[in-house]
Amino acid sequence: MLEILLEYARLGLISFGGTNVPEFERVLVGERGWLTAETLASGFALGQLMPGPNMLAVTYYGFMTAGWSGAWAATAGFYIPAALLSAAALRFYQRGAALPAVQRFRNALLPFGAGVMLAGTFILGQVSLSSPAHLLLAIAAFGLLHLRLNSAVVVLLAAVSGALLKLAT
Repeated sequence: MLEILLEYARLGLISFGGTNVPEFERVLVGERGWLTAETLASGFALGQLMPGPNMLAVTYYGFMTAGWSGAWAATAGFYIPAALLSAAALRFYQRGAALPAVQRFRNALLPFGAGVMLAGTFILGQVSLSSPAHLLLAIAAFGLLHLRLNSAVVVLLAAVSGALLKLAT
């Protein structure tokens, strides 16, 4: 359990708002072999469906690795150190938010975040877009979100469509 706690603590400390899918895939699937690529994608999808942070999937990943003990270790490791560091960073940011260097640093994180999110999309796409029907479903979901349809409605429509596709095959 200590190994799971420490690995998820490391993952939590290097995560930026759900943009950590490439690192999760590299470590949990590739290096550790704790998860399959399909389990990773399923957990991410489950995290998107649930209210709250989309990385609630770490609880699922921990459970899939080592049952309830793994779920607790992964969740505590992922959230507690990052929450403490975030609280300290907030105090620092509040004191220096008006400084030009702090504003430049914040602005520099935006393209970084976009790039890491794109990498995560690529990794999830490799597993999830396994047929032309799945690709069309992803394009339709993107289109509906681009039209500013409520994301909860899009998630539910995609879930129903995905289930129907699964039943049809």
